[in-house]
Amino acid sequence: MTAFAPLKSLLVFLALCAAGAVSAAGPEPFDDGGEPMRYQSNGRVTLGIDLSIGGAVTWLSDEAAGGENMINSFDWGRQIQLSYYSGPVPYVGPDGEPPAPQWAALGWNPIQSGDSGGFRSKVIEFRRIGEDKMAVRTVPMLWPNKNVPAETVFECVYTLMPDGFILDATIENARSDTAQYPARDQEMPAVYTNGPWYKLVSYLGSEPFRNRPVTVLVDRNDGKGWPWLNYYSPERWSALVDENGMGLGVFQPESVRNSAGFHGGDALKGAGGAKEVQTGYIAPLCMTILDHNITRTYRTYFIVGSADEIRARVYELAEKEVPPLPGWTFDGDRRNWFYRGNVSDAGYPVRDGLEISFEAAPGGEIRGPETFWTAEDAPVLEIDAELSVEGAGPGEPVTLPLRIVPFSPRDTVDIDAWPLNPEHEKKRAEKFEQYPVLPEIPAGLSMANGQRRVWTADLRNVEGYAGAMKSLAILTPPRKGKLNLYGVRLRRAE
Repeated sequence: MTAFAPLKSLLVFLALCAAGAVSAAGPEPFDDGGEPMRYQSNGRVTLGIDLSIGGAVTWLSDEAAGGENMINSFDWGRQIQLSYYSGPVPYVGPDGEPPAPQWAALGWNPIQSGDSGGFRSKVIEFRRIGEDKMAVRTVPMLWPNKNVPAETVFECVYTLMPDGFILDATIENARSDTAQYPARDQEMPAVYTNGPWYKLVSYLGSEPFRNRPVTVLVDRNDGKGWPWLNYYSPERWSALVDENGMGLGVFQPESVRNSAGFHGGDALKGAGGAKEVQTGYIAPLCMTILDHNITRTYRTYFIVGSADEIRARVYELAEKEVPPLPGWTFDGDRRNWFYRGNVSDAGYPVRDGLEISFEAAPGGEIRGPETFWTAEDAPVLEIDAELSVEGAGPGEPVTLPLRIVPFSPRDTVDIDAWPLNPEHEKKRAEKFEQYPVLPEIPAGLSMANGQRRVWTADLRNVEGYAGAMKSLAILTPPRKGKLNLYGVRLRRAE
């Protein structure tokens, strides 16, 4: 959905006027008894999901802020809903169903509510779990195609908190296409608010969780909001608030990158209901490979209140959700690591580390997710791995090239997603020049060919390794080989 969402909204609105059928393919739909809405409330927060459109969230209100619904439902591309992306691009359905031309570039894109042709996603199970949970299982439709259910099931578990709710979102793939497609940015999830909640707030800086000043990225009469803004927030939260400073915050512990903004222009900021076109948007983003048979769950927190209250709650949650230093153990999951170039792995399920294969040329990368740490706190890198390359004897030293991505001046500002006109492009070019991206920092790790152990690199003597850092990449050696990767972590010196 991301940058295409408002155009998607306008086109699907027309489709919905002419259609509205529910696909009959696959499992039997859940019988909602003619009452598709399901609610839970704790006195302050009321959460509502619509079983007629996949169990997506269509209602969220905060009694402390007046009890108005914050969630936009202009069409089936809005709501709070799951949306995933993978190949091929374009995606053609099993019976030759082509994608709509305007959405062909999205590729394989199941979403929770329905497709651009006017066919709803189908709830196959709904249940309440105690007093504070609702769970829904859905066969999603592929947005770019018409009446093509995905070979996928979504499960959403919604859990009320005193000041919001938790979403545990799971995708269960059973695709007949078994190819391993490149990683794509995933919305975790997509969130759309009504017009009163237009002011976008987050923290952009290199000192997270220290109560440094936040940034107002979209405000009244600033001409900003659309195209969606792209930005890096190491505190992993963003909020859309109203004129009184009250609204909705989204905390996604796995994601420091965001696409967000307001569609509708300055004149519509601050007004509008659930069926009106103007909307605020937040989507935490993370690059992820979606295997044909993957089962993957993420957890996102939704917090109501003022920006200060939202941030304070995030700080509490981050104590348990955000580790002090980055570390990844590949015991059943890639942990959002992905590949570039001529690199692939054995696929899902991940049983005992990543079984990675690479060719001599062209080169490739094994790239970690964006995160945050400081070089001073993490002078040592440990990689638990076994590297085997052709042409090297047992135990022969082989250098594994590394790249470290530093925090850059560019990370302190929002970067618009794409230009709409020459003037916009000029402003964006000026911002790029004023806020450059720093080059990646080269490093290396010597390993013995064919031997597994925890290999250690002292980064204190690596030129440029100082201050805030964002991510790490392992480059493949210039020979064909394999890398069994079991874990990566940054740590303090002993």
